[in-house]
Amino acid sequence: MCGIAGIIGNQVPDATERLERMSNTLIHRGPDDAGMSVWPSNGHVPFTAFAHRRLSIIDLSKAGHQPMATRDGHFSIIFNGEIYNYLTLRRELQAEGVEFTSQTDTEVLLQLYARHGASCLHMLRGMFAFAIRNNETGAVFITRDHLGIKPLYFYENDGLFLFASELRGLLASGLVPRRLNRPGLISYLQTGSIASPDTIIEGIRQLSPGNYMTIVPLANGRQEVRTISYTGEWLSGSASMSGLDRSSAVEALREALKESVRVHLVSDVPLGPFLSGGIDSSAIVALMSQVTDARPKTFSVVFEEEKFSEAIHARRVAKKFSTEHHEIHLSEEQLLEMLPAAIAAEDQPTMDGINTYVVSKAVREAGITVALSGLGGDELFAGYPTFRRALRMQSVARFPSALRQGVSAVGSRVWNRTVQQKKMWQLLASEGSSAVACAVSRQLFAIDEIAPLLPNNGHKFAAADPDLSWPEDSLQSDDRINAVSICELRGYMSNTLLRDTDFMSMAHSLEVRVPFVDAEIVRFVLGLPGAWKLNGDKRQKPLLQDALGDLLPQEVMLRPKMGFTLPLETWMQSRLHDEIEATFDDDIQFQSIGLRPTAVREVWNQFLHAPHRIGWSRPWALYVLGKWCANHQITL
Repeated sequence: MCGIAGIIGNQVPDATERLERMSNTLIHRGPDDAGMSVWPSNGHVPFTAFAHRRLSIIDLSKAGHQPMATRDGHFSIIFNGEIYNYLTLRRELQAEGVEFTSQTDTEVLLQLYARHGASCLHMLRGMFAFAIRNNETGAVFITRDHLGIKPLYFYENDGLFLFASELRGLLASGLVPRRLNRPGLISYLQTGSIASPDTIIEGIRQLSPGNYMTIVPLANGRQEVRTISYTGEWLSGSASMSGLDRSSAVEALREALKESVRVHLVSDVPLGPFLSGGIDSSAIVALMSQVTDARPKTFSVVFEEEKFSEAIHARRVAKKFSTEHHEIHLSEEQLLEMLPAAIAAEDQPTMDGINTYVVSKAVREAGITVALSGLGGDELFAGYPTFRRALRMQSVARFPSALRQGVSAVGSRVWNRTVQQKKMWQLLASEGSSAVACAVSRQLFAIDEIAPLLPNNGHKFAAADPDLSWPEDSLQSDDRINAVSICELRGYMSNTLLRDTDFMSMAHSLEVRVPFVDAEIVRFVLGLPGAWKLNGDKRQKPLLQDALGDLLPQEVMLRPKMGFTLPLETWMQSRLHDEIEATFDDDIQFQSIGLRPTAVREVWNQFLHAPHRIGWSRPWALYVLGKWCANHQITL
């Protein structure tokens, strides 16, 4: 895992020094090595400079130094990520006469692009964001993996093009104004994170998962920038495994998961999995036992508050598979001590992610450089309440719209005390699509709750932000379960879970791999009927249980879903109270980012008065937003 950054464009004063500053902000992503290549402008070819920060994982020698060029100097690459099938690709290239000077996956990727161009993306199994320059034409190719495991941000303005692994890298250039992006702010208030391709900074965009960009020099000294999707419709549930019955599919799934875990173990540095004690993380440990004889180190977070602790379940799994288990005890005092550093590690504000920061810190301090996570299991195997909610909505949607909206209107007036009740009435009044089920389930503030947070009660709210309504289903499919899977993969997983995992783990120079979020696994599982994953079955993730049930302890499979959540509701009313209240008392800070201080404080006061009705996530999200913008000096 690494960090990459680049500048393309003429008339950039002190470009090399600016790129060096960008690189320095990414040192946590790659403390093992640093490199830079500069190509001065030449005729119509603009100035280009690449920077790289390396976290050595495969081939720890100097042969892995980047930027890396082909022997003939035709192409140069900077790469962040891992290509898990690189050994197979390497052998195929060698059979075609390609010679290698290192054992790295980076060189395989570079040679693969040199031979196949953009079509090489269809051959890759891994997580990646990389840039390749054609040193003869000056054209630059930039891309990101299918599902957005690895991040890539860019800024384009008047012939200038910047890119980096983290938003803070672009800010460090001094070429990007530190202005808050209003659509990004609204997106954050809606969900607690910012949906791609927006960001919290005006002018900075995210390259969406499964896309690539080409920056091609033009005769007038400028460049043409194009963005192209390379995934087509593969993430649409259109793939079909209709040739398999359920029993055969279960067997095939087990083998596919074993293979995914096997290839995710490739590493020349110490590796170990997160183990919360839930089905997904336990499945990763169980699958590791099937593909390696090594005794892994496993890690779990333990709280004093028993209702939040999964320690007993993690211990049971660790004992079954004889892992070297480590428990990370986290108290309220320790969180308070770590909180400033954790928020500083956020590349964009997020209401989630603190838990990943905590466990990543402990894992890295234990000498582990690569960790495996069960992230993605809920999205693929119908583990969230959203899936059952969407099925219920499908039934309710058969009633006339006028009747549903009438009942919703009456109900919302007489029984609307909690956030969950309000969401229930929203769902009833909707048309019942899977996209709406996901959107309302993931909703932080509803549209009518955001308006009071804005100046003038949001009078220009709708006009300024015409795309605030949640999208309709983009699927031409009647398979409700697979439709929800795709919404969760594209939404919550991509915009929150993967992004938070990346920057919170990389803050400690830890690489996190996600075997469930593997292109081959996703294609396979989305090609199976949704009914096999949930319909009528009361168990958690029955398809996954059937594939791995004989490996996992029964207690793990039968216990209720818990989720890895910090006891923030409790802590915000005790030791964290004064810290959060002091932030909400800073009127100037919230005014500077376009929020009404009195409305912000009212959210906090409502939580203190009735925490179970309001929920901790709303005041927490506002607190994080205020702290993050102050740290980075972001204003409207």
